Amino acid sequence: MGISIKTLLCVGGGCFVGGVLRYLTGWFICNRWGVTVPGMPWHTLLINFGGCLFMGLFCGLAAGGFITNPNLRLAVTAGLCGGYSTLAAFAFENTVLLRAGSYFTASAYIVATVVGSLIFFLLGNGTAQLMLKS
Repeated sequence: MGISIKTLLCVGGGCFVGGVLRYLTGWFICNRWGVTVPGMPWHTLLINFGGCLFMGLFCGLAAGGFITNPNLRLAVTAGLCGGYSTLAAFAFENTVLLRAGSYFTASAYIVATVVGSLIFFLLGNGTAQLMLKS
């Protein structure tokens, strides 16, 4: 599939919605639980887990033929999920933790993010497979 204005608008629209959802989710988590520096950045961790869960779900549904429109597939994967969950915040927050000397917290955050993201992607993808069998 080539890049067209329609494709870019689909991805951009999805990214806009994902970015707004990311902001609102982070705001809610921070206001609900609070965030301390150099404390564990739970908001980013939970957002990344959720983004990976839904990316797995949407990819599984697309692979199973449930999402057949290529522009819709790009809108929900590259757009919505990509706009919702970015690892740029992950890199920044780990830099802050390391500079503050919080090596254990940074290490725990890195391992939890990587392992958890893979697990949640597989959970989302498995859920898609179960949905497609129904």
